[in-house]
Amino acid sequence: MEYIIIDIETCPIELEGYLELSETDKKKLLNPIDSRTVAIGLRHGSKNIVIQDENEKLMLEEFWKEIKNFIGKDLKKKIVGFNLKEFDLPFLVTRSFINNVKIFPFKIKEIIDLREKVSAFRYGFTRGKLKEFGEALDIELHEMDGSMVAEECIKGNMEKIKEYLNKDLEITDKMLKRIIETNIIEIERW
Repeated sequence: MEYIIIDIETCPIELEGYLELSETDKKKLLNPIDSRTVAIGLRHGSKNIVIQDENEKLMLEEFWKEIKNFIGKDLKKKIVGFNLKEFDLPFLVTRSFINNVKIFPFKIKEIIDLREKVSAFRYGFTRGKLKEFGEALDIELHEMDGSMVAEECIKGNMEKIKEYLNKDLEITDKMLKRIIETNIIEIERW
């Protein structure tokens, strides 16, 4: 199976006063209306591409160009990610809509979401963040986690966000390989 892994990092559009908000209020901003994409990671083979730019529209255009170049007309190529169907892809599509960026069409049923596979499509709350699966796979983790991305945006530390995203792409790739080795990849909803 030939695949490309996708992961994104997001940050609230309005950062003033963000650090003083409660955790609940911070989570409320984690949506594509109140937040924007600050980094998009792609992994194909063992090569990572991280797209970062102050101009979100340019990032999104580059992302969809990369997806189009990878998939083209070959429907056997797969888009893979962790919580991809619930967060990353809806976020990217909505931010593309807001920025008037043409997307590369895809079929949700063709997307491989590792969170769905590893939980056998269980609905509702399922414990297990990507970082926790990385620990289970004995992968050396980045000291950062997703809840710290906004703080790094405030500091202007985009390189640290890039390092974190690269590590998440590596964890996702290793998780996919384990899911393939254990035949969990064969679990289908219908």
